[in-house]
Amino acid sequence: MSSTLLRESRSPSYWDSAYWHGVSSMPLGPEERQLLRSSTGVREGQFVVDVGCGRGTLAAIMAFWGARVLGLDFSEVAIEAARSTFEVEDLHFDVYDVNADSGHRLIQPGSVDLITCRHVLPYLDRERFIVDVRRWLKPTTGTLHITTAVRERTPPDQADCGLTLAEIGSLGDGWAHAERYPVVNGRAVEGIVLRGPQR
Repeated sequence: MSSTLLRESRSPSYWDSAYWHGVSSMPLGPEERQLLRSSTGVREGQFVVDVGCGRGTLAAIMAFWGARVLGLDFSEVAIEAARSTFEVEDLHFDVYDVNADSGHRLIQPGSVDLITCRHVLPYLDRERFIVDVRRWLKPTTGTLHITTAVRERTPPDQADCGLTLAEIGSLGDGWAHAERYPVVNGRAVEGIVLRGPQR
């Protein structure tokens, strides 16, 4: 099976069960938040889409910064938790399956300033995800920000939660600007900033 395809064990029903039983993502500390903010330039009034938003923490933080944020996840349990936890103006959550759905009613082509994807890219059909990203982002200024564990620097029992160095390196293909930075010491987690997709 292609490494870019979602495995059956990571289906929406898998995540519904995981969230129902209290699974949580890696904590989002102040240093990571500031690195994301400075590397993307996210600011008040921008339209941001957080793909794989889970319970909505990152989406809510960006809404507190003044952005208009749409958090998407294919787990209905996670989306319900996000909606019940965060009631912020210009913050919305919706169920969306990047691996199956063909579009979203709240996203017009070329309308998005920033798309964030934190610790979920290994579970997505990357080719399909990038098609959505390129369609949604503003053509020259739109930015994609990815946070991912690095498989070679991750304990073996967590390796499937990350991307290989080669996969991370290839993410910049076809973008006018590509930048990488360490999110945690030892570069076990990296941030990737991609901007200006070349169509």
